Amino acid sequence: MLPKGVIADTVERFGRSIVEGDWQPGEHLPPEPELAARFGVGRNALREAVKVLAGKGLIRTARRYGSRVATTEDWNGLDADIIRWRLKDRKSHASFRREVAQLREMIEPGAAAMAARNATIEERQTLLSMARSMQDLPSIAAIEQDIAFHLAILRASHNSLLQGIGRSLEIMLRTLFTADLALDEHDLIYDPNPTIHLALANAILGGFAEEARHIAMAMIARGSEGADRLERASKNGRTLSLDPTLGS
Repeated sequence: MLPKGVIADTVERFGRSIVEGDWQPGEHLPPEPELAARFGVGRNALREAVKVLAGKGLIRTARRYGSRVATTEDWNGLDADIIRWRLKDRKSHASFRREVAQLREMIEPGAAAMAARNATIEERQTLLSMARSMQDLPSIAAIEQDIAFHLAILRASHNSLLQGIGRSLEIMLRTLFTADLALDEHDLIYDPNPTIHLALANAILGGFAEEARHIAMAMIARGSEGADRLERASKNGRTLSLDPTLGS
């Protein structure tokens, strides 16, 4: 989460300017007085903002060369703010959606199969109850339930390494689902799809590992399909309306 007040505003504007390419990776940043004047803040606020952005991997500082933009490989790609700053148009949203789908494909089908084998009776019943409740929830509440459902599957796998991925998965899903709500698209908005979640919960409940794996794969495939539609819209020159405050 960002700090509050002037520092938060400076982090927001400075971080977004880096991610959007105002300075190239490896490029030296302007002197402190120039940066302070650019963002209309005092040096103390600027320094605090630089510390926050350095913590996100966007800036590298050293006495021998001052401050410069870090290479993109050093950026914390799972930082919620960096992800949000990346989502500026349909092309970037499509790229993020596809990357999320690719990562989920490597993790979640296997976790679902493991949950079908290893979950306790209580965990199976909880997943079924969560899936059933999605149908009647408004979008914001459905997003939280959707995320909780996927995290519950990781826990039900009873694999400590998979459970450790939960926080990163939570950040990716919340950012993606929330951005979907803001998309100016009639055919691509957040949809909790309770039917497929219920099918997955029932497969885990019944201990059908391979069925759970295949349902999870089908669920994730929808993300790639959405990325394809966004890329086509981007090539057609259509614009994307996103609320820049979402996910902050």
